[in-house]
Amino acid sequence: MSQVKSLDSSSLLDAPKKNLPYEHQIQAFVSDPVSENVLREVLDEFQSGNFSLTCQTCAQATQRLRRGSTPRILIIDVAGEDQPITCLVDLANMLEPNVKVLVIGDRQDANFYRQLTRGLGVAEYLYKPLNRSMVARFFGPFLTDGDYEPETTRGGRVLGVLSARGGSGGTTIAANLGFYLGEVARRHTLVLDADLYTGSVSVLLGTKTDGGLRTAFESPQRVDELFIERSAQRVGERCDVLSSQVDLSEIVSVASNGPAHLISIVKKKYNFIIMDIPNYSGDVSKSIIDICDQKVVILDPTLPALRDTLRIIAASRSNTQGVRPLIVLNKFGQPGSLSLSEVTNGLGRQPDVVVPFLPKILNEAEISGYPAVQGNNSFKSSIEILAQEAASVSMNEKSSGPGVIRRFMARFTARFEK
Repeated sequence: MSQVKSLDSSSLLDAPKKNLPYEHQIQAFVSDPVSENVLREVLDEFQSGNFSLTCQTCAQATQRLRRGSTPRILIIDVAGEDQPITCLVDLANMLEPNVKVLVIGDRQDANFYRQLTRGLGVAEYLYKPLNRSMVARFFGPFLTDGDYEPETTRGGRVLGVLSARGGSGGTTIAANLGFYLGEVARRHTLVLDADLYTGSVSVLLGTKTDGGLRTAFESPQRVDELFIERSAQRVGERCDVLSSQVDLSEIVSVASNGPAHLISIVKKKYNFIIMDIPNYSGDVSKSIIDICDQKVVILDPTLPALRDTLRIIAASRSNTQGVRPLIVLNKFGQPGSLSLSEVTNGLGRQPDVVVPFLPKILNEAEISGYPAVQGNNSFKSSIEILAQEAASVSMNEKSSGPGVIRRFMARFTARFEK
């Protein structure tokens, strides 16, 4: 396995090698339809038409590979196997040494991960439930032909939230996603309000603003971990906000390395950094967008927002990041707005997350200064789905599962279909 480049490279991989031509560059085998759908979406994005995907167990895949040719990349599912290591060792005898093997399973312990990647030479391992963002992030570097740049720095993950147009609700989504990740999912989270003049994250989360973010952008040499400790405003035990409110008559001179240096510091302290990005224009906004590991585009169900979402998607294809933006349809069901089918047809695909139109809940939360995601409502259900898609964080794996939330949201959106 090239990565079963050592399933013991001295013995197992000395088995006779096949020299048959590849039927497909990538062959994938998964054991359940949900994972199959997620994986198919990612493979279509990275290697459209250059892969085969089958819903089969590891044992069935081994039998099939014994009769066929060897791919360049193999994705195999060992979930539900009583002896996953033995299954992979048997699989190694069917493969050439230069095959990259990506494994999917249901075990989350670190020892199992190390045993696969260090002991067996597996290239990467992911555990279920899968989502598109997770698979693209960790499998993407192996699926690409060379123009994808995987993350090389350790630390927190940067999620950039930007509205397709003003009023689409990007700030509301960013603030509540940050609070959810920090206080519900219990990950150390920083919400960074990149709008230095009219940002409102602090209002939505009930905190004060100071000059910390402005200083960080203008004077990066002053930014260290102590600076962040003093400047970040505490929302809860694991959620902080970093923002500033600059007088409209003042001009902020952002240093060219200001945003990047700030992110390099906060990634050491926080698991997630949620950046509320004001717009897609200007060098500062574009430099902030380029820092993001994952972009989340918020649109409301209107034609102008749909048009600008397509422009953002087109612009994101021109950069070096292989992870496509997540699309969040906000304010769905707003009177006089586009239907879900109209938005889907305009985008060419379904939105990744749908947030219903809930003006009463959101307005009451804003006036009271508490996050709307604290309540048990359909808004929280949408944020839970977004947290799983953007951050691979799910609080429902042991109980109802994310599928229950998705089914609830599907029933909700179906009521508004035309």
